[in-house]
Amino acid sequence: MRCQPAPALALLMGLSLACAAHAATPAPAAPDQPEVNEALRSGDIAQAFRSTKELAEQGGLEQQHNLSLFYWHGVGIPQNFEEALRWSTLAAVRGHRKAVAARAIMMRNLDSQLAQKSMQWTRERLIKLAEGGDDMALPPLAVSFRPDFSFGNDVEAYFWSTLAVSAGKVEVRRQRDALVPTMKQADILKAQQRASEWMGRWRKERS
Repeated sequence: MRCQPAPALALLMGLSLACAAHAATPAPAAPDQPEVNEALRSGDIAQAFRSTKELAEQGGLEQQHNLSLFYWHGVGIPQNFEEALRWSTLAAVRGHRKAVAARAIMMRNLDSQLAQKSMQWTRERLIKLAEGGDDMALPPLAVSFRPDFSFGNDVEAYFWSTLAVSAGKVEVRRQRDALVPTMKQADILKAQQRASEWMGRWRKERS
C-alpha cells in the first residue's frame, strides 16, 4: 500500500516522505531526527509529530521550526495557530532562517495580541533556560528585543546583549554596541548594573 503524506508537510518541512518499501533508494534522514524520518517513511504522521515535539522540547532548532508547521497546517493534529506562532517565534529568534520567513507569514494572518503572547512565551522560556545556566539562551533573548521581531526594546536588548558578551558570546558585541547611540547614558548604566547583579545571582559558581 502506497502511503500518502500530507502535501503541506512534504512541501514546507522539506522532508522525504517516500515509503521505504516502494522507494528506489532509501529516503535521506534529516540530521538528529532519525525517529521522525522513520515515522515519515512509514506514513505514521502521528508518531512523526510526537517525535518532532519531543526533540523540539529538548532544544532541537530544526524540530522547533518543523513543529510550528505541524501546528500551523494541522498535519496529523488539529490546527493550533497559537502553538504554531510560539514555536516559530522561538526558532526565529534562535536564528532559523526559514522560521523567520514562516513567522512573518503567520504574523500577517494573526492578530497582534496573539503575536505578543507568543513573544512573551518565547522570552519566558529562554529566561528560564538562561537562569538555569544555559548561556546559549542569552543571544536569542537579546535578538527577541530587536525591532525587526516586533515588540522591540533597546534597553532590554542592551541588557541581554551585555549578559551574552559577558558569557563569552563575542559575536553579540556588535549588536550591543550598535544600540549605544540610540540610548540614554542613564539607561546604559542601569542596564549594566542589572547585568552585573544578574551574573552575581545566576552565575555565582563562575565567579
